[in-house]
Amino acid sequence: MNQAGLNPRVVGLAPSATLALSELSAELVAQGRDIYRFGFGQSPFPVPEIVVAALRKHAHEKDYLPVLGLPALRQEVATFLNRFGQPQACAQGVMVGPGSKELMFLLQLCFAGKVLL
Repeated sequence: MNQAGLNPRVVGLAPSATLALSELSAELVAQGRDIYRFGFGQSPFPVPEIVVAALRKHAHEKDYLPVLGLPALRQEVATFLNRFGQPQACAQGVMVGPGSKELMFLLQLCFAGKVLL
């Protein structure tokens, strides 16, 4: 492959492990194996009706959410953590986001402490 114009930081990077797993799972499915794909947000499970109803109810809300996540949800996460072993947890120390890959990358890049995923 011609590497002219590529950022030197990406030259020689290995293929994405996520894409490699996706290709492998497709091969296994083609062989007749039962595979449950959890990559790329592809859950094999149906969306619960209560979630579908909540999505319908709030579909008109199109504004971006707070960067750190909904305050009430962050508080619930902190409350959960306080009940199960993290007595110092508070909503200000909780971040909620829409995608696990981006959040995991950002946390690993920025945070020098314990990370709960």
